[in-house]
Amino acid sequence: MAKNLNLKVKNAQLAKALQLNKAKKEEKEASKKKEEEKKAKPPKKEAAPPKVAEEKAPIEKKEPAVKKTEPAPPEKEVKEADSFPKVKVKGRAPQKSGESAPVPKSKTIESKKEGVTKPVDSIKKREKEGADDAEKGFKATFGRFSKDARKKEETRFDARDRQGLRVGEERTYRRRPRRFRPKRDEAEIVRPKELAVRLPISVKDLAQGMKLKASELISKLFMQGVAITINDYLEDETTIQLLGHEFGCEITIDTSEEERLRITGKTIQEEIKETDPKELESRAPIIAFMGHVDHGKTSLIDSIRKSNIAGGEAGAITQHIGAFKCHREHGDITILDTPGHEAFTLMRQRGTAITDVIVLVVAGDEGIMPQTDEAIRLAKEASVPLVVALNKCDKPSFNADNVYRQLADRELLPEAWGGEVITVNCSAQTGEGIPSLLEMLALQSEILELKANSNTRARGTVIESQMHKGFGAVATVLVQNGTLNLGDALVFEDLYARVKTMHDEYGKAVQVAGPATPVKITGLSGVPAAGCEFIVVDSEKEARKLSEERASGAKREKLKRGRGELESFMTRHQELEVKKVVPLILRADVQGSVEAIKNSLLAIQSEKVELNFISEGVGEISESDVELASASNATIIGFHTRVESHAEDLIKRNKVVVKRRDIIYQIIDDVKEIMLASLDKIRQETERGTAEVKQVFKSSQLGSIAGCMMIDGTIKRDYHAKVIRDGEVIYEGDISSLKRVKEDVKEVGKGLECGILLHKFSDYQEGDLIKGFEITYIQQGL
Repeated sequence: MAKNLNLKVKNAQLAKALQLNKAKKEEKEASKKKEEEKKAKPPKKEAAPPKVAEEKAPIEKKEPAVKKTEPAPPEKEVKEADSFPKVKVKGRAPQKSGESAPVPKSKTIESKKEGVTKPVDSIKKREKEGADDAEKGFKATFGRFSKDARKKEETRFDARDRQGLRVGEERTYRRRPRRFRPKRDEAEIVRPKELAVRLPISVKDLAQGMKLKASELISKLFMQGVAITINDYLEDETTIQLLGHEFGCEITIDTSEEERLRITGKTIQEEIKETDPKELESRAPIIAFMGHVDHGKTSLIDSIRKSNIAGGEAGAITQHIGAFKCHREHGDITILDTPGHEAFTLMRQRGTAITDVIVLVVAGDEGIMPQTDEAIRLAKEASVPLVVALNKCDKPSFNADNVYRQLADRELLPEAWGGEVITVNCSAQTGEGIPSLLEMLALQSEILELKANSNTRARGTVIESQMHKGFGAVATVLVQNGTLNLGDALVFEDLYARVKTMHDEYGKAVQVAGPATPVKITGLSGVPAAGCEFIVVDSEKEARKLSEERASGAKREKLKRGRGELESFMTRHQELEVKKVVPLILRADVQGSVEAIKNSLLAIQSEKVELNFISEGVGEISESDVELASASNATIIGFHTRVESHAEDLIKRNKVVVKRRDIIYQIIDDVKEIMLASLDKIRQETERGTAEVKQVFKSSQLGSIAGCMMIDGTIKRDYHAKVIRDGEVIYEGDISSLKRVKEDVKEVGKGLECGILLHKFSDYQEGDLIKGFEITYIQQGL
């Protein structure tokens, strides 16, 4: 039925299309004939006005019906033209009132010849002429309209039209043929003869500078045995210059930008040496107290400053590097208190780099310890003079000679034994020997002749940095040369600052900080790395520009190393397939603590577990940290920091593990536990008993049951069982049921008969051995 209906629809559409085509052909033929007739007829001559007036009167009297029929053709014309757009067609001029329409010449001749007019024939003739005029107007409008339609129809043939699947109105979907576009004449490329570039430069940028295609450079390098891609960076000066020579371009390396970004190529000490001696002034010595943990460094500083810093420290150990300025009888001194814990090696290195004299604190009752040895090594590497303070001289177990011997073994011969190393016996608790120690420090600073220029722009080093909730990024800086003023613009590597506030170690606001003065500043664009240098520039705009350019340079360096890092990542990824990875998010109060904790945790030796620090930084534990930990299944480690109030509910909701500690070795212990928990426990099987199958029983409900005799040990119902036949294990599984004389029992001992039913096993044979194993899981080691 559906097929017949489709055929009828298609036939009807084809018939309609044929009728339209036939009508179009007839119209074309008619229009051709009309044109031929017009060409054949001579041009019409206009009748004189008096003649027309004479001839008009009898026509009106004899043919009164003509006036009624004359308006018919225009109405017809309007009705037919309604469905088409309006087109201006030349027609008769509108008849003015009081004037009669002119009579055609042929009609007047006809009336003269015949003598008598025929009203019926004249009416028919006029109707025919009106119809012809209407037809002409319709064809004119239709002809103009149909041209655009024909253009649309003269497109690609679609078989679906023939099948009746697409009607004529839907043909607008067809794509119009593309217009011919003449090929543009490409301008001749002028390649540069000389080019200055900055290193590192990508292949893409070098090709653009040389007005070449990147593929040309890549192919040339490939011919030289260097496989490279368009986004890789070139850093070898010789390779770049050889490439330029191949393409007739002399390439020079531009280093002016690097020098500008560096601001100055001189170190602080070089800058001081090159200053006019008249402008130099004496400055306070910068003294670092170093030594093993719990040997009394902070207590000794408290005794000098007459303060109680040690009483407020968590775990009674120093975990931050502190800077203080003391005013004593022998002059001002700037003290750096460095942590003694093994985790804070980087902090001690920073303290050594910026110090003038190192006070090596050694407990007289314990002697030299591992961190004391490290401090001695750092002092030798930095060529910084040492003053040894033998602390705890008030204790009965104090033994100075033992310490002297240990120092001598390390090529530090004390003055008491005829050497050059200054040693002072002192006690932080009683204050004994403190004046002598200060006197020795003043003497040492006089020998060193420490000077600085306070009239130049400030330069110094970041001792510590942190993120404060109210002030934002805060940094403790030590001014080493020049004078730092409130409102100065600073540059720290890829960060900048405009000093908004300055405070000393007591929290007092200051306006100016001279050489060898530690201050805490705010107004930084970010948290700078501890140990980086800062320098004052002319304006904040210049500082921002320099920091942004340095940041983009660091990004280029990172991209340059991208390829090598990708290869190493693939190798490392294969190693990590064997190892377990523990993701961590680290938050601490200061930048130095972040570095110290990270290095301490990475130093944990393990062949089975690896730590992955997803995020690290300073400040409080925020909602974004919690969301990141939840998404990556990471543990949040907080050191001397708090959790934001909004983040506490999120922690409970997402069940994120947060470890907050104030002592560093507690964090190390927590992370070790997390690493151990991530390892799969080792399954251990211990054989406990053996039973021999004596007879096999059939049960309609349970199936085959092994009637056994216990020949060794005991078998419990929760043991793992193995069936051994002819020395081979044919089954391993659990014990479903253990019976003794129709009663369920938990265990069966040696020499007793029992019935054993194993889970999903029924192929028992007489003589089989069923062994019971106790399963235990042992925790792996790191």
